[in-house]
Amino acid sequence: MVTDDPETPGDGHWEINLGAIATRTHGRLEVAAPDADINYGWGDHIQLKADIPWTFVRDDGQRWKSGLGTGNFGVKWRFIDQEQAGFSVSTYPQYSRSMLDSSTRRGIAGDGHEFFLPLEVATDVGGFGVSTEVGRNFVSGGGDSQWVAGIVAGHACGEGRECIAEVRRTQAPGAHHTLLNLGMHWKINDTYTLLGAVGREFGAPSEDRQQLLVYVGLQITR
Repeated sequence: MVTDDPETPGDGHWEINLGAIATRTHGRLEVAAPDADINYGWGDHIQLKADIPWTFVRDDGQRWKSGLGTGNFGVKWRFIDQEQAGFSVSTYPQYSRSMLDSSTRRGIAGDGHEFFLPLEVATDVGGFGVSTEVGRNFVSGGGDSQWVAGIVAGHACGEGRECIAEVRRTQAPGAHHTLLNLGMHWKINDTYTLLGAVGREFGAPSEDRQQLLVYVGLQITR
């Protein structure tokens, strides 16, 4: 899911998500494979993150091209725990930019910088785990800054399985998109979990509106 929650891996633990993300926008197909989302728990309340994809892109009528895509780096700090308060709260500043100038020149990654400053809140409601995220995405070097708000609800749907639904809205000057996403987590054992989701955005027509978004991956925790 795109919307995050306040959970962290725990002190000295790793959470590694190895996945493939396919995105269809107007006139363009983009596939990040592999997408390596690497997270480390520094203490019980802090998570360090580096997300680095190898990205394939094809514009309609053109050949495929590939290279390092847009990297994402962040630090999550959970400052309220659900065990004490009945809900958990975190902030998760993240910085994104193209990893290579050559990827920018070839149109594989954008030439701007983004800084996302959100707040996450999570709790349990009637057997559902519910997480919300609200924040501001500051964009420089091309594109408009945006307000972002998302909510995710998950519920057990079989042994080791959790079914998840997400609604996420992005609001920029003169444009707005709403992502509807459905997914599943299937825990194989204490180390491996299968991840999957499919969704699309609705709203004002634009070149970057996601007509289709698909994610499949494997989560490794240790």
